[in-house]
Amino acid sequence: MKPGITTLLGAALMTGALAVQAQTAPAPAAGEPGKQRPTPEQRAKMKEAFQAAREACKDAQDKRGCMTQKMCAKAPDPAQCQARAKERHAQRSKHMDERQAAHEACTGKRGDELQKCLGERMPRHGRRPETKG
Repeated sequence: MKPGITTLLGAALMTGALAVQAQTAPAPAAGEPGKQRPTPEQRAKMKEAFQAAREACKDAQDKRGCMTQKMCAKAPDPAQCQARAKERHAQRSKHMDERQAAHEACTGKRGDELQKCLGERMPRHGRRPETKG
């Protein structure tokens, strides 16, 4: 075969293979592997439910607990929703404790010295690596 035909044939096969691969399975959304993002209709529904819960809980003593209760009441599996919310709240509380401890350890420092101190004491939660340039 001539070199030009071989190149064209290779390019055509490569393009066909990529097209077939792109059609086989949609890429999962960012975050959990295999989990898809909500549709715009689902997002609008969640937003309405959140606003209704916020309005209902605006005068409650325990706003977080009230919001969780109101949001999970409409969930398909309220028990699972409550368990996930409890886990998220525990993670958030742990993170805030770690953050407070780091700030207490760095008391009295300012500017670059403070940033360096906090960087040494606080875990990196999905932050981008620093680039030197």
